[in-house]
Amino acid sequence: MDYSKSKSVRGPPNELLAIATLDQDRCRIGLLPILSGSQAAASTGIAHLGFMMAKNKSVNDIDREPSVQDGAADVIIPAEKTKYEQEHVDIGLAYFQQSQTMDPAHREAVARRVLKKIDFVLLPAMCLIYLLSFLDKQTLNYANVYGLKTDLGLVGNQYSWVASITNIGYLVRSYPSTLALQKFPIGKFISVMLVLWGIILVATVGAHNWAGLMALRFILGGLEAGIGPAWMLITSMFWTREEQPLRMCIWLGSNGISQMLGSGISWGLGHTNNQHLTPWQLVFLVIGVITICAGVVAFIYFPSSPVDCRLCDEEERVVSIWRVADNQTGIKHGKILSYQIREALLEPRVWFIAGQQLSIGIINSSVANFMSALLSGFCYSPVEVVLWQLPNGAFQLVCTVAAGLVASRFKNMSIIMILVVHVPSLAGIIGIATIDLGHRLALTACCWLLGVVGAAIILNWSVIASNVAGHTKRMTVNGLNFVCYATGNIIGPFMFTPAEAPRYLTAIKALIGIYASSMFFTALIGVCLWLSNRNRDREAAANRPAAAETSEEALEDGFLDKTDRELRSFRYKL
Repeated sequence: MDYSKSKSVRGPPNELLAIATLDQDRCRIGLLPILSGSQAAASTGIAHLGFMMAKNKSVNDIDREPSVQDGAADVIIPAEKTKYEQEHVDIGLAYFQQSQTMDPAHREAVARRVLKKIDFVLLPAMCLIYLLSFLDKQTLNYANVYGLKTDLGLVGNQYSWVASITNIGYLVRSYPSTLALQKFPIGKFISVMLVLWGIILVATVGAHNWAGLMALRFILGGLEAGIGPAWMLITSMFWTREEQPLRMCIWLGSNGISQMLGSGISWGLGHTNNQHLTPWQLVFLVIGVITICAGVVAFIYFPSSPVDCRLCDEEERVVSIWRVADNQTGIKHGKILSYQIREALLEPRVWFIAGQQLSIGIINSSVANFMSALLSGFCYSPVEVVLWQLPNGAFQLVCTVAAGLVASRFKNMSIIMILVVHVPSLAGIIGIATIDLGHRLALTACCWLLGVVGAAIILNWSVIASNVAGHTKRMTVNGLNFVCYATGNIIGPFMFTPAEAPRYLTAIKALIGIYASSMFFTALIGVCLWLSNRNRDREAAANRPAAAETSEEALEDGFLDKTDRELRSFRYKL
């Protein structure tokens, strides 16, 4: 394609004239009213001069202009792009184009430096915040060991309602939170939520009855609804598709650390002799204060995207975006596009994901909220119940990270690993139902096996993060995903009837069927992705002689807020 000369795109009267000064197979687009004769020629010359001056702008200058955030950045756009494409520019496009001017060897060296920084600083920060979000939900489990139900007079299934109301709040806020993440800076949004849910935990110390506890847990669930979608977005912004499964499993694996930390804190607080606060009140108070402090620090330092990452200098920010350009999912674009919502809701694989997340949500809440009840049924004391959950957290962490490592190291292994990690958890469920109650250690080990399925949750999230392009479409899929996940978490606790303790056989039988359902939907997702890739490969082979897009142009299209269906060069990661 020869761009040695300047071009202008003319339209009908009273429309806009797009004038492009072309340099190295790209152009800067400017819009001027259609003029006639010498006026048009003079305006063209002025525009040309303006664009030549604009070429000297640094990425810092571009970033400071509000138009970047509005999707109308002064970036280099191919002359043949449509007006729609020019108006839907991702905030990362200017940075990606800047990266193309760098020496390749130097760029690779900077990329390695960037990866070390985000792996050893950003990722641990994500783990800490996600750990706190899970720990805050688990406080109810630990408080239950120290007489919460007795002190607040909970009877019948009131505890089940308290366990579920958090997920009802999560459900109500799931989709609004995903939309908020598209409109607001992710780092600031999550930091504020972190402080607020810490305040709610501290306020729980003053709960005196079932109604008050229900209200506080409902608010807590709503405040925590954005953390999962936010971390999926941050992961897709900073890491490549090949790197994402392991990193996502690491920050979700922090749930295991959360269980160990929570068990340790609760065990220590259980030995206090405070005359004013009971051990369960101290659990809420201590964890709440820790959460508030973490939220304040995160507000100052945690990034919303590579563009504002204080961890990196300007050159490293440019290379950060170059590193993930091959994802073809962009960085961020604030406009909500209705056609992308329709496209998401009409895709069968999206509903298979929803079914899988509903199933896995039921499994997750069953394990999380009734682990203490199961262990208590094996004749352990309250303190022993807390201590026996320490190995469970470690086991879950190791299994989750191992599953992520396999999915990252080997091509197209995510779907297979999701299926594989169901097996040990299913074995644990069957063991609880069949092993004699006299074999306490064997039954306890079966309880530990239940946590392995946590790897399936995060690997499924990585499949979504890697395979959905188009910012509004991704928000829609994320929202539906977490709505179904929250619905499953609401259903789970009601499967356990106190009268059936310690085995809860009805719940165990139902869970076996739900495990099978989760595996079935996972297999359907894999088949859909494989068929889509096969069809695109055939299409590419048939049209290869006529293909016009270069590799660089295909990558730039990923910064124009197109969906994975529109990006025909996009390939799904199984």
